[in-house]
Amino acid sequence: MDDLKISISGIRGVVGKSFTPDALLSWTAAWEKTLPKGGIILARDARPHGEGLMQLLAGILHYAGRKVWVAGLIPTPTVGVLIRSHQAAGGVMLTASHNPLEWNALKFFNSQGLILSPGEYSILEPAWNQPPGLNEAAYAPGGSLEILDDPLRDHIDLLFRQVDPAGIRSRKFKVAVDGCRSVGGRALPRVLREAGVEVIELDTEPDGRFTRGLEPLPENLGQLGKVVQENQADLGMAVDPDADRLALVSEKGIPVGEEYTLVLAADAVLGRGGRGLAANLSSTLVLDAVAAKHKTEMHRSKVGESHVVDLLNQTGSAIGGEGNGGVIFPKVQPGRDSLSGAILVLDLLAREGKTLSEMIATYPPAIMVKTKFASRDGLWEDLQASAEKWWPEAKVDRLDGLKWIWKDRWIHLRPSNTEPILRIIAERRI
Repeated sequence: MDDLKISISGIRGVVGKSFTPDALLSWTAAWEKTLPKGGIILARDARPHGEGLMQLLAGILHYAGRKVWVAGLIPTPTVGVLIRSHQAAGGVMLTASHNPLEWNALKFFNSQGLILSPGEYSILEPAWNQPPGLNEAAYAPGGSLEILDDPLRDHIDLLFRQVDPAGIRSRKFKVAVDGCRSVGGRALPRVLREAGVEVIELDTEPDGRFTRGLEPLPENLGQLGKVVQENQADLGMAVDPDADRLALVSEKGIPVGEEYTLVLAADAVLGRGGRGLAANLSSTLVLDAVAAKHKTEMHRSKVGESHVVDLLNQTGSAIGGEGNGGVIFPKVQPGRDSLSGAILVLDLLAREGKTLSEMIATYPPAIMVKTKFASRDGLWEDLQASAEKWWPEAKVDRLDGLKWIWKDRWIHLRPSNTEPILRIIAERRI
């Protein structure tokens, strides 16, 4: 079905069409059987159909004998934090992220608070593609439900132990927040206020009535830029519906580009003595400059959050992420986390005594272009066979698609996992 996507990122579809109650319960029951003993964290974003779907999930998990901690409206990364703090067996986040309003999705976490690994997904994929009927879901006694009073508390406390809250408070920042009318509208203003920041709110009511494009891309942040200027804010921050991605707007009201969220966060962590930086192959080369600045290693993975997380674990790197505004700070949550990104950016600006624009100006300037085009039978195979002939002077990296690398630029070409298209990203220093 075009409106159903099953992948390592979870299961997403159109509510009432491919994403039906019986399918939702069957997928979840199949996942629950793979878990160790223990309770389960349950949460959602602000889509209007999310509450009813979450109640269905609570019911099937209770029926299976699980203790269910209902966290409700929280960011995706907070689910991982809660799994570890409650020593839960796993967690489920109901969110279709940047997909349109009529979509929803199941995002599953393991007992370590991590999104599914490739190995875990390979076990579940057959059952998800051909889910067993609900009549096969066995009843087990001992199930219970508990609504968490303050599900953000553990996340905030853990994050503040990694930075200098007093230094952030001393700057007396004023920040405009675009909450995308979802869970980030609650979480981000709260964490900022607890850090002593004055917050101007835009679309922070978590009612799911989205008013802009759901990805925090520059073309979707015009209103936030106006709010920054009108209120003479130090910067603006915007999130996506499940608040795992963060984008920034400068004090001039200009979006700086989502690639720079990780650049700034990495500079903050490495500047405090952290070692190692991990990102995917399509993330900006400015990250290499940040790693060189702090005399540490730069590591590159395949595209995809799970691949970056695996690389962080393998290398023991202190910080990582993706160029879509997804900061991964393992000491808080080994997954994309807008709250970590926000506080790390302020920590850096406070320590350096610079505005956002001044800080961006310290990095080597670069320009990036992203596009895609339709593929055809045999095209990708032809490109792979002739890759070294295109630019003989470039190094060719085949870890994930084809990446041609020069000293000051690169081109990354890879086939889409879900569409008959090829994606191409290119960047060069200017």
